[in-house]
Amino acid sequence: MLDFERKFIETIETDEWQIETDNGWSDINKIGKTIEYDEWVLITQTCDLICADTHIVFDENMNEIFVKNLSVGDKVQTKKGIEVVCKCYNSGKKSNMYDLEINDTEHRFWSNGILSHNSMWLYNTAVNAANAGHNVLVVSVEMGKRKVMKRLGAMRLKIDVDQYDELSKDPTFIKSKIVQIKNTTNLGLFNNGNPGKIWVRKFNTGSCTIDDIDNLISKNEEVRKVKIDMVIVDYINLMSVDKLHKDIGSNLYQKGKHLAEGLRYIADKYNVALITATQVDKAVWGANDIKLQDIPESKAVAETADSVWAIIRNNDMRRDNKYRLKILKLRDGDHKGEIIGFDFHPRYLNIENPQLLGTGKV
Repeated sequence: MLDFERKFIETIETDEWQIETDNGWSDINKIGKTIEYDEWVLITQTCDLICADTHIVFDENMNEIFVKNLSVGDKVQTKKGIEVVCKCYNSGKKSNMYDLEINDTEHRFWSNGILSHNSMWLYNTAVNAANAGHNVLVVSVEMGKRKVMKRLGAMRLKIDVDQYDELSKDPTFIKSKIVQIKNTTNLGLFNNGNPGKIWVRKFNTGSCTIDDIDNLISKNEEVRKVKIDMVIVDYINLMSVDKLHKDIGSNLYQKGKHLAEGLRYIADKYNVALITATQVDKAVWGANDIKLQDIPESKAVAETADSVWAIIRNNDMRRDNKYRLKILKLRDGDHKGEIIGFDFHPRYLNIENPQLLGTGKV
């Protein structure tokens, strides 16, 4: 086993999150923020990862190896099986890293694996709003900006996500796709006739505060002279409290309340639609139904929101590329727990074709 010591500047204990491992899902016990390390880029046939030089991966024989010791042509374990290292290099940058302590005897987990359901829905919402003529600001506290842009581009331009990296290098092709959007987008009766724009800003996990988003919107509108209509935050659980409220940072309810009320304040201040996501209890992951009480960690988030919807996807739906969206709360109106079915298109990452399936539990 490789031996080294990471130096942590902040540690968060948690019992609410899990991570996927090669043995299934495992509980996360602690999240540690490290001092700055050299950033290394590891690219295989289907995966890419930015990590510390001493980040450990596993070769084809399940031997541990530091990323900095890999060479092109080496083989490593991925979710899709053993893959060849295509590139592995020092980016020349330094940044804080995040290390996990998990409740698993093997202490292995997938890094940079499958895009989460939350992000998929948030980015589809951003694309649909922009196509309807609204300007959208996407704040990512989880996924890197390059990956966010890739997914937004695949969704909006209808480009196969597996071919996006190559096709996006062709300016003529991209221009033709943009023209196609302008010619086919349904902008509605009261729009000025132009599709909206999407801006993306990445914050490090655990570093984005309410003030950061407030300042970001203010500067964006001041510099670009463009009104922001919608703000997407991916996602609220990974935000941080500011220094004035650091005493509540370890209290999940108080932290959720502070962040939710802060985002609501921003929505009112700038007259924007503000959409974020939160996690549900692990007991209902992959379940056929989700209720409002299944949001234990962030109960205050649900209490503050005007509208809460549950993203439902069981194993059968995953196989058939289906989703369900169920309304759990509507502050200004009545509802009967309506459930809407959607189709998911994995090539373009689009979620579309809404169909009312019924009410309550199905």
